[in-house]
Amino acid sequence: MEFRNRKGQFPLIDLIVKGLKIIRFWNESPGQSLSTWGLIVIVTYPFVWLIPSWLFIMSSQDDITRLIKAVNEQIVFLAIFIKFCLFAMNFRRWEQLFYDLQRAYSSLMDDRNLDIQQIMGSVEKSAYYLTRLYCPVLCFNCAVYGSFAMLFVVAKYAITGSYDVPLPTPLEASYLIPGHRTNFWIWLPLDTMLNALLELHGIILCLIECFTWSLVYATTSLFRILQIQANDLSHPIGSKREWTVKFTRFVTLHDSVLGSARTLKEILSVQMLSLYFSTVFALCLVMIVLSLAFQDLYLLITMSCVIGYCLFQIFSFSYLGTELIVESGAVAEAIFHSAWYNQDVERQQDIRFAMLRAKKPVSLTAGNLFIVTRSSFAQVIKQTYTIFTLMSQFLEDTVH
Repeated sequence: MEFRNRKGQFPLIDLIVKGLKIIRFWNESPGQSLSTWGLIVIVTYPFVWLIPSWLFIMSSQDDITRLIKAVNEQIVFLAIFIKFCLFAMNFRRWEQLFYDLQRAYSSLMDDRNLDIQQIMGSVEKSAYYLTRLYCPVLCFNCAVYGSFAMLFVVAKYAITGSYDVPLPTPLEASYLIPGHRTNFWIWLPLDTMLNALLELHGIILCLIECFTWSLVYATTSLFRILQIQANDLSHPIGSKREWTVKFTRFVTLHDSVLGSARTLKEILSVQMLSLYFSTVFALCLVMIVLSLAFQDLYLLITMSCVIGYCLFQIFSFSYLGTELIVESGAVAEAIFHSAWYNQDVERQQDIRFAMLRAKKPVSLTAGNLFIVTRSSFAQVIKQTYTIFTLMSQFLEDTVH
């Protein structure tokens, strides 16, 4: 893949940015607020998915399985809505972070170090392939959740002239439209519109998530580049001016990366907290639904999609959070293990200063309550099982 584009800038997550521009969630030029179309999509989201689902839950349904499924959907879709809102609220900061990282990578495009060029290529390729793979998977999940059920009903009605009620909608929800779950010709246009909106929101969600993961990975990769540059600082350089230029470039890049990491931590703090809590309760409810209706094949498939989505979300951030801690902390280690002792005393003082600044690793946190690492992923699984056991016992006692 070519590093240079027409403007001589590094094409950081180019495919994702192009996708965001198409759906009007990114601007052609920086410094502007999120587009009106983007705000409309976010504002209408609760009226399509959250409020109807809440009305269904509050209507005292007799089917406990459908009720728990609706509560689970409310949790997952509420977490997605929070993600959309936080993206809109922090849009200018996301934009600034993106351009800061792009400038940092653009400054390295002429670096002759092959390891640095390999890391830069990995950053661009990972964002490209993540988007190409994750978008179809998430869209397929949305189709499984809504479109396949609709197509099955349509096919059965075309063949037999009959259909079962209540007619399915993507979510267990009450849309206050008479006959929308009993009359085929009222249900069909409504369900078609709902599935189209589900796919649209799925594409937007996919691009926002890929955007977030890719920027975290890009920040982590810059720490890897700093480790290479830290080792190069120990190489003997003839003139004092050449050393000053090289050291200044290292410190400038390190400042930029630390600023980007702090911005990531601040932007993602609330989102991580929401993600962890919603995932724990969503997984608990999914397992309860599966234990109550394990003979319903379609329900098993749709709930498996929810489990897969929630686990992938938590695992991806846990993995990236651990990598960010490891790679940022490794900068100081790279400086310490370099041959700094071969330099003169003045240069050793400069290197020591750089090492002290790099000594404290950066991390992602969930509401400043805990650090996001692979250990936190294991804790989610443990907490989920514990709450599932308690809720199962409560339901069993209630039934008996």
